[in-house]
Amino acid sequence: MKKFATLLAVVLVAVFSAGVIVAANAPEKAVINEVQKVKAPVAFPHKAHADRIKNCAECHHKDAPGKEQKCFACHKAEKTGDAVSMKDAMHTKCKGCHSKDATKKAPTKCDGCHKK
Repeated sequence: MKKFATLLAVVLVAVFSAGVIVAANAPEKAVINEVQKVKAPVAFPHKAHADRIKNCAECHHKDAPGKEQKCFACHKAEKTGDAVSMKDAMHTKCKGCHSKDATKKAPTKCDGCHKK
């Protein structure tokens, strides 16, 4: 029983520290410019989000750990199959999370992300 508890502890530490390790390797910034027709591209502070959220699956929801892809790999300019459009995915995910931010510093209006 003691060996099982030790093994379980090691596995849990490995699983929960994986997000921290991946976040440390996250790119500083990602420019989202694949679908903008009217608004300016978004300079997304990827590392800041990765450091704060820790769990890549919060945004990279269908990717296997260590196999994260750009959002545009699935979310195209227009809805395709089951995948919502890039614009709808970003607005739902980003604005949904930002509206819950207790500090009220996270942008929820267009010009908060789409800088002129």
